[in-house]
Amino acid sequence: MTVETVVRSPIRVTEVRRKIQPRQVAGHSRASESSDNPRTTVIVVDDDRSVRRALGRHLQILGFEVLVFQTAGELLARKLPKRDVCLLLDLFLPGMSGIELCRSLAVAGQHLPTILMSGRDDQGTRRLMRVAKPNAILFKPFDEKSLLRAIWKALRNGMKTS
Repeated sequence: MTVETVVRSPIRVTEVRRKIQPRQVAGHSRASESSDNPRTTVIVVDDDRSVRRALGRHLQILGFEVLVFQTAGELLARKLPKRDVCLLLDLFLPGMSGIELCRSLAVAGQHLPTILMSGRDDQGTRRLMRVAKPNAILFKPFDEKSLLRAIWKALRNGMKTS
């Protein structure tokens, strides 16, 4: 089964939200979240300002904690959450690519569930993504259902490997 097959399978958005955010669905409002009930954090790394802003706002509206970075270097300079986190990463970043960033994080002992995304959908890009072995892939533009499905898949697979 390929990543593409799993990501494109039919699923209801409400089911995915329930699976990703069980603490919020259980009655905790976004404003009343405490340190005892942390929200899932999505780390977005993309060099395109409009993509960062749109994804950041949309993910916050959906109830996620969001950390947004323009470059791999910015992300590497920060302390990252260790649990309930996934990385939404552009493949083609200036300087250090998304794949190089994944390798750097792994060398540092930070194995984050990763979703690679790209605006290019060609054989070369697909080959690069397969070699990187992310938990899920997305091709821009993508819809909310595909995004939530990819996050859920990344988190589910990340829990299996931790």
